[in-house]
Formats: sequence, C-alpha cells, structure tokens
Amino acid sequence: MAFQRVPFLDIFKDASGGNIKTPNNEFLDEGDIPVVDQGQNLVAGYVNDKSKACKSSPPVIVFGDHTRAIKYVDFEFAMGADGTKVLVPKIEADLKYLFHALKNIDLPSAGYSRHYKFLKETEIPLPLLAEQRRIAAILDAADALRAKRREAIAQLDAFLQSTFIEMFGDPATNPKGWETRSLGEILKVRSGDGLTAKEMAPGGLFSVYGGNGINGYHDRYMFEEPKIILGRVGVYCGAIHLTKPRSWVTDNALYVRELLLPIDTLYLVEALKAANLNQYASQAAQPLISGGRIYPVRISLPPLDLQRRFAAIVESVEKQKARMQAHLAELDALFASLQHRAFNGEL
Repeated sequence: MAFQRVPFLDIFKDASGGNIKTPNNEFLDEGDIPVVDQGQNLVAGYVNDKSKACKSSPPVIVFGDHTRAIKYVDFEFAMGADGTKVLVPKIEADLKYLFHALKNIDLPSAGYSRHYKFLKETEIPLPLLAEQRRIAAILDAADALRAKRREAIAQLDAFLQSTFIEMFGDPATNPKGWETRSLGEILKVRSGDGLTAKEMAPGGLFSVYGGNGINGYHDRYMFEEPKIILGRVGVYCGAIHLTKPRSWVTDNALYVRELLLPIDTLYLVEALKAANLNQYASQAAQPLISGGRIYPVRISLPPLDLQRRFAAIVESVEKQKARMQAHLAELDALFASLQHRAFNGEL
C-alpha cells in the first residue's frame, strides 16, 4: 500500500515559543513537574513552579535540536533550556504514529550544531488514521520488548553498583576507613583524537568511542588494550566507559593513559562512576571536564585482593550482559525491519 508523503511543516507546528525554559542548574532531584530537555533521558529533573509548565496540552513530541533526541511526552512537563523543541500536530493524526515516523528519519549529524533545520525539510508517509493507529500499536508492542530487555540490563548495572557499596561502603563517607588517594596520584588522563563523522567507516571493524560510549566505527584503532574513558564535554560530561580492545577515542572523551599506583581496572571503573565526576565540570553553557578539574577528587583504595574479588564479579555480570545485549540486538533488528515495512506500506 503506497502512502502519500506529506511535508513536515504541513503536519507539525513548533509550539516552543511562549514557554519558560528551565536551565540545568535549576533542576531539582524531586518536584511537582518533570523537566523534559534535549538529553537522552525522558525526564532530566524537576521543578515546583507551576508557571514553568509547558502551555501545550499533552501528548506532544519533544525534539532535541542539538542531540536529535525525539521523545513522546504524555504528561505535564516543563521545558529544558537550550535546544528543546515542542512539536504538536496541525492536522488530525495519531501522535504515536507520528512519533515513530520521526524516529524512523535518518537525520544527518551536525555535531553540536542545530538539527531542526534538517527536520523541517523532511516528509512523512501518512496513511489513513485507522492505519496509523494499527502501525503505532505494532511498533509500540515491539518497542516494549526492547524496553524490557534494556531494563534487565540496567538491573545488572544496578546489581554491580549495590555490590560495590556492600563490599567497599559509600565512597562519599568511606565508612570502612579505606586508604584514600587523589585521582592525580592514581592516574593521568589525556584527550582523545578528533574524528569527524565523515572520517568514520560504517563498515569498520573497530569501535569509535565518544563521551556517550560507542558512536561509530573506523578501519583503524588507537589502542590495542581497553581504555577507561570519561566524557569530556557537553551532556555526557563525566560519563565513564571501558572501551573494547582495539578502539578509537575521540576528543569528546578523556582516556586514562597511565596508572601511577597498583589498582584493578574494573574496580577503578566503578569507583570513578561512584565519584560522580560530572559535578566537577565547568558551569559554562558547554560543560567541560579536564584533568585539572578531577585530579583533586579522592577515591578509596581497598586492598588489591578485595578489588580483584569485585573484578571477578564484574566479569561474571558482564558475560550475562553480553548475552542480553545480543538478544537486544536481535530485537533491535526486528524493530528496524518492522519500521522499514511500516513506513513503506508493507506492514
């Protein structure tokens, strides 16, 4: 069944104007009104001021102008600041279908530049309303399976965090009285090497890491061995990852280039996560982390044999995660196939 393709601007209205935008430094951990911004998480924080609630009645679609994130928001919310776009339909249509259709669009990446200019030039396949609802229901059901698998993976991460606390205590209070050292005494970091999207190789064998983890592939690598990396700039400041062997690290991340004291790598990864290094980022419009900002941060140094016992648990959990992630990849492939068929009139 062939669908008519309708220009984006004939379907959507930008309803962002006239709303109060809340900057990150005003977010609360709890509150009456969730804040939806352009980050990857659905809710970024909270506010209590009712005047900050978005004027558009839910549901709406939120688009991240810098991040290209697309969110379906079916509750009252306040807008985040920079890069948050609120989109509402100008025509009668199923908003969940439109959400899936937007998620199916492959927008070009312009880095931290703005992307709404690209979205405005797109077209959306638009079947009859009943067909929109049928397609949305199928995609919702498939997406729910992916969400359950991601939740199971997240529970494994939470298990590691709780195991870390049980074995080593809260890093903020160090109740077990472990020796502590500053990060500057433990390690040295360096910025990765820049690599533009054009320089990546989609069919490359080696993972390219930025501040948010793997963001592409390349036909060359920088390091033979795994590296601990820290998100250096933007919304992923302070995020911690351990790369795969033979990977590339871009200049959106710092990597640990040298360990100055005996310490288990897997223990160090969790200790850095527990240190919440994003709190030491500069408070400019574009947050930034550097070695100088994190070197004074102190972490615990428990006995090396205890660190290694924890590392063995991590390795066991990571094997379980790998199996779950393989299943998630299968579900992602199924979902992508359903998307392709749905928006080409074949579902």
